[in-house]
Amino acid sequence: MSTPHLNDDELAELDAFLLSDACDDEVLSVDEVHGFLSALLVGPQPMAQEEWLEQAWGEPQFADAAERARMRELMFRLYRDIDATLQEGHDFEPLAVEIEEEGEALVAFEGWCFGFMLGVESCQDEWDKLPKGEENLLAPMAQLALLNSDEEQDMDDEEYEAWVELLPGAVLGLYSYWHGR
Repeated sequence: MSTPHLNDDELAELDAFLLSDACDDEVLSVDEVHGFLSALLVGPQPMAQEEWLEQAWGEPQFADAAERARMRELMFRLYRDIDATLQEGHDFEPLAVEIEEEGEALVAFEGWCFGFMLGVESCQDEWDKLPKGEENLLAPMAQLALLNSDEEQDMDDEEYEAWVELLPGAVLGLYSYWHGR
């Protein structure tokens, strides 16, 4: 039986937990976790469940066994959602978050891209084997991830949208390369 995709409330519940005092300061937000897991699933080398959990959320202090079970369930379902989407060849959609900037609601992909690049870094030696002709597939994630850094990056809306449009195809292209699809 396939588990339904996480709905918006479940994503918000997971994000609230990740950003709570129960988790370390360095923990990833839900969009960053989605990007991180996407890179692990797209990439050349799988990572053990407990290892990616620790990289995603550190060592959380759960209130009780029920909270631990619930949050682990949400993380595993998120992982399986991404995996199923990739394996079935469905259109891939990075998890974007809505932010407010100058009173305007905007959809932001840089957190997802930052998480993706963390996933790449986690097995950099394997990713370094990506042929030169395929490296351009990492460009959209790398460019948008820079916007998540402390350094001031200058990118206009048109350039931002152009990079965002490349994300789904880049993910599927990398998946195809590493998994021979």
